[in-house]
Amino acid sequence: MRPSRFTFSIVIILFLGNCISLFSQTEYIDYRSATNPLYWKNRKPFAGYWQQDVHYNIKASLNDSSDIVSGTEELTYWNNSPYDISHVYFHLYSNAQNKNSYLSDLYKNNDYNLKFGKYRSQNLGTVVGTITVNGQVLNTELDNTILKVYLPKPVKSGESVTFNMDFKTYFDKEAIRNRMKMFNTFGNKHYNIIHWYPRISVIDRKFAWNTDQHMDHELYGGFGSYYVEMTTPNNYVADGTGVLINEQEVLPDSLRKKLDISNFLSKPYNSPPSIITPRDGTTKTWKFSAINVHDFAFTCDPTYRIGEKNSNGVRCIALVQEPHAAGWYNAAAYVAKVLEVNSYNIGPYYYPKMIVADAEEGTETPMLALCGGFDPGYRSLLIHEMTHNWFMGMLGTNETYRAFMDEGFTQFYTGDTYQFIDGAIELEPQPKSKYVQRFVEPKRVLDNEIYNSYFNNVVVKNEEVTLNTHSDDFNGGIRMGGGYSEVYTKTAAMLKNLEYVLGRALFDKAMQHYFKQWKFCHPYPEDFRSSVIIYTGIDLNWFFDQWMETTKTIDYAIGKVKRKKNYVYEITFKRKGSMQMPIDFVVIDKNDSARHYYIPNTWFEKPTRANALPRWIGWGPKLKPTYTATLNIGTKIKNVIIDPSFRLADVDMTNNIKKGRFDIKFDSHIYNPPNWKQYEMRIRPDVWYNGYDGVKFGLRASGDYLNTKHVFNLGVWLSSGLGQAYVDSTSN
Repeated sequence: MRPSRFTFSIVIILFLGNCISLFSQTEYIDYRSATNPLYWKNRKPFAGYWQQDVHYNIKASLNDSSDIVSGTEELTYWNNSPYDISHVYFHLYSNAQNKNSYLSDLYKNNDYNLKFGKYRSQNLGTVVGTITVNGQVLNTELDNTILKVYLPKPVKSGESVTFNMDFKTYFDKEAIRNRMKMFNTFGNKHYNIIHWYPRISVIDRKFAWNTDQHMDHELYGGFGSYYVEMTTPNNYVADGTGVLINEQEVLPDSLRKKLDISNFLSKPYNSPPSIITPRDGTTKTWKFSAINVHDFAFTCDPTYRIGEKNSNGVRCIALVQEPHAAGWYNAAAYVAKVLEVNSYNIGPYYYPKMIVADAEEGTETPMLALCGGFDPGYRSLLIHEMTHNWFMGMLGTNETYRAFMDEGFTQFYTGDTYQFIDGAIELEPQPKSKYVQRFVEPKRVLDNEIYNSYFNNVVVKNEEVTLNTHSDDFNGGIRMGGGYSEVYTKTAAMLKNLEYVLGRALFDKAMQHYFKQWKFCHPYPEDFRSSVIIYTGIDLNWFFDQWMETTKTIDYAIGKVKRKKNYVYEITFKRKGSMQMPIDFVVIDKNDSARHYYIPNTWFEKPTRANALPRWIGWGPKLKPTYTATLNIGTKIKNVIIDPSFRLADVDMTNNIKKGRFDIKFDSHIYNPPNWKQYEMRIRPDVWYNGYDGVKFGLRASGDYLNTKHVFNLGVWLSSGLGQAYVDSTSN
């Protein structure tokens, strides 16, 4: 299957590349063509589906003295909806960081003391001048990040309209995090030019207009085509979304060879950069052409150096600040590996290139992932930001409404893809201290990327949330607060548990079907549910209802294990939690032989080599809260373990195993993440002193489950009498 998928992907990429070279500045002709296999009209996810089309023609310039991007935008907008449209809305995302913004108010109400820079204090984020249609100036209404534009006459269904406008976007020293970022690197300025232009809002089949204020979470845009010219001072090295159609002009072969990362791999990490192109007061204009995208982003830095590989026709590009070249030597090759694995497990990557940029960020845009760090620590970040190009880029989900459909799906595949490439244990730099080396524990990829954070939120913080919640409505929190982080980890745990329910093979096929059905369209949570259920032919509403619509959690326990005649055993299981799931368990006999069993919870039985037992249908505290399995083992039982694969997101694993519940270890005082699989007990020798007893030698023991349950701390000492300081009780 792998060669056929990749071959199809290569054909699409070659088709897109050829069309872009022919239709620069008229990309919409090809995007809306009957020959574009990715255009929604040529492959509707269901009969009657519709979405709008856009074509942006943007010409802008960066002034790195004033830190302002000035530009003109011509936007052609096709109304494919069944409605006549009398007004439109634009997102001005950078206004979110302004002094008088809704986001600033949220920060202040979370007790942040904000100090705004020279532009944000004047409420300068993205400022739009006049907007015209056919030369007629349009009336507008601005409310922070949303600009309403009144049309001179309605645009009827099936018609189009072209807007012309000028705008300025201001970079500043931010009081609030802004993914449109400027920073200093060895005396040079670095710019991440994202979310920077007036972007028309989406009107879709579910909500009509999307007019949510930008609150520093996620975004939503309509698919179409872009032609962008960005002018920078001559010394900048840059790249962005789409095909760089004048590459030989801005990066001629002679310059490209000088910029190749291979020239700098022997430089000490973080040493000052060289000057490849002296600044001479001239400029360069970088010209990009892209189709089947819903956004455009650009990054530039005089210290960028370039690494490149090719993966099945896709250009894999690493833009690396020269001082960091030694830590990014394998970035382009790693991009190629991620593309290969994701294309196999999720679906083909249809874009002509993928860039990872050394940009002090963790932000996703079409064809461009802004990252930071260095190898091997940056691997999970690279995977995460790249994988967004499947669930943010090619599946244009409304993340402003439900962020979990991108962030959570991406988080699941961050761990999954990492495992496929590098194995089950996350790679980390070797500690210098031999003592630390001895006691630091290997970190399982799935724990680091999914389960540690999930259990920290649900068990430690007691912060269980409902996934089907508006992305900006998590208890008034900012960024990851208020339970918003579960958009990532609870969703990833949900998908891992869906894999547990279906089996890996059927899970993969269901996810691939969802991607194939909805690529380059706008799915919502109900569309994902429906896609999986219809493809598998299995009623999974019980599963999605619990995980997406409630705060229920899983907690199963092993009860009594009774031996009957002739080594027949009755094993009782208890459902202590409010969420029901099927159960995999293993019985270990006295000879350490394992017998695997499976208890389905519905009429569906997943493909498994385990022995399937009668169904356990029940839910809530009253309906069948216990289940007894009668098993002919033929010898003595040594242990019983629920879910030996550690996929079931059970919030109390201490009762999921009959023997071996305790992890007893030396208390090294070296931090390791809490062990959600076992009860942790730590023991260490201790020395204490007081004047009466002198030096005391003792033992200290402590224990807990996830730092919250069954916590104890115990110390026992014996006095040696050494160093006693006697006090005369008769003295006054």
